[in-house]
Amino acid sequence: MLLIGTRQGLQNLDSGAQLMHGMAVTALAPGTDGWYSLLDRRFVVRVDGDTGETVPAGELPEPDGQSLAVLPDATVVVGRTGARLTTIGLQGEVRDISAFEAVPGRDDWENPANRTPDTRTMAVGPERWWVNVHVGGVWWSEDAGETWHGAVEPGADVHEVRAGGDGRVAVAAAVGLGWSTDGESWSWMTNGLHGHYLRAVALDADTTFVSASDGPFTRQGAVYRSTHGSSFVRCDAGLPDRFDGNVDSGHLDAAGGRVAIGFGDHVYVSEDEGDTWRLAAVLPEPITAVRFALG
Repeated sequence: MLLIGTRQGLQNLDSGAQLMHGMAVTALAPGTDGWYSLLDRRFVVRVDGDTGETVPAGELPEPDGQSLAVLPDATVVVGRTGARLTTIGLQGEVRDISAFEAVPGRDDWENPANRTPDTRTMAVGPERWWVNVHVGGVWWSEDAGETWHGAVEPGADVHEVRAGGDGRVAVAAAVGLGWSTDGESWSWMTNGLHGHYLRAVALDADTTFVSASDGPFTRQGAVYRSTHGSSFVRCDAGLPDRFDGNVDSGHLDAAGGRVAIGFGDHVYVSEDEGDTWRLAAVLPEPITAVRFALG
């Protein structure tokens, strides 16, 4: 199903079912037992993949959540303002991950958009949990947050991190697309893009999709795809000539040959790996998250 979060709720666009109404969707993340949603920056619910029912999973002490991830042991992690991480256990117990607040260089992190650094996005791969701080680089842990290792320097200005099931990791950054197969050595590419400022990235098998523009205040946004590391090709058939802004982090996803974009109150969907697109929906409120939920 195609999950669409808005400022007023969560829906399955494929079936048309309204899964939750009256709360803003801050972030979506896959788990081993369904999908999870962060609502109103505070409340976490699990979305049953079969029935679409939502079940409370826990809540933060304050409404300051920004991103969401679920570890392999089903522990839910919420990224919070000030580049903080908090786990919510199986019984709803809340615990701060203090080790992340002691990583090297943290005192030098700065955020041009807010007073404190943001825990902008997170991703979970087969072995590593990735955390993207804006602007504090990308960090990973293999032991549920007990120890941390730097992967991408803050200067790259990363806006989104995504992890593939094969161990690949990719980042959308102000300097282009960064990707790695081991988290240690990184390659960067901008070939084919009209601008190297990237805000979103999605992985589907050997194809990578990104949103690109000429800067944070652009009126020239576009979505591109690259297969097997080839130069980027713009996705255009059925899409606007240019998006009047950036397709933001969490608003671009791809799975099983399907691709979806959320921009403003419009949802665009491709069923053929980004070759052609259609306007799938115009919603009554702005979109906040787009994710495919498979299996």
